[in-house]
Amino acid sequence: MYSLNEIEEKIALAKAAKLSGAELLLLDRERACRVCNGIGADWMPDWLREAISGLNPTLVLAADIHDIRYALGGTEAERKDADDEMLENGLKLANYRYGWYDPRRYWVRKQMRKFHAILREFGGWAWKYREAANGAS
Repeated sequence: MYSLNEIEEKIALAKAAKLSGAELLLLDRERACRVCNGIGADWMPDWLREAISGLNPTLVLAADIHDIRYALGGTEAERKDADDEMLENGLKLANYRYGWYDPRRYWVRKQMRKFHAILREFGGWAWKYREAANGAS
């Protein structure tokens, strides 16, 4: 869980890096405090999520926005969109944090692509499925 001050810092970074979904942090800061937990599923032990997040600090904000999308739930198409948004946000954060000449930029981008592949394979277990307005799921 984050404090409201930490959420405010995340909102500022999300805006500066022009991340998609930044408004989710802004609209309901208290929900963001409850739902966002760094990189990893909610069912994972805290120490493991903290370790993964600590090894990939540049990508934590992308994961936080993604956590809110997963908590909101939706259809399988919306899950794919949420996963793809996390990929794009992670790539933006890598580019925002590191210059083109810095090898860390490319390492972070590679990590983000790995996380995206894991999400596409296993993220359905954490996604909150709900029926679409038209009755299809």
